[in-house]
Amino acid sequence: MAGAAMAFMVAGAVSSILAMAVVWSLVRLSVFLAYIGFGIFGAIVIGLFYQVLV
Repeated sequence: MAGAAMAFMVAGAVSSILAMAVVWSLVRLSVFLAYIGFGIFGAIVIGLFYQVLV
């Protein structure tokens, strides 16, 4: 369960409405989708890695 908690902590900064609104106002759609995709993918990978370590 520690890996899931770590994933939520990492993804929280990416998936907050305020952060998404700021990024959306500054970049194109493709960059915004990459921001969301890399953020969610990175959170999953870090969560899995942390689960293996703990």
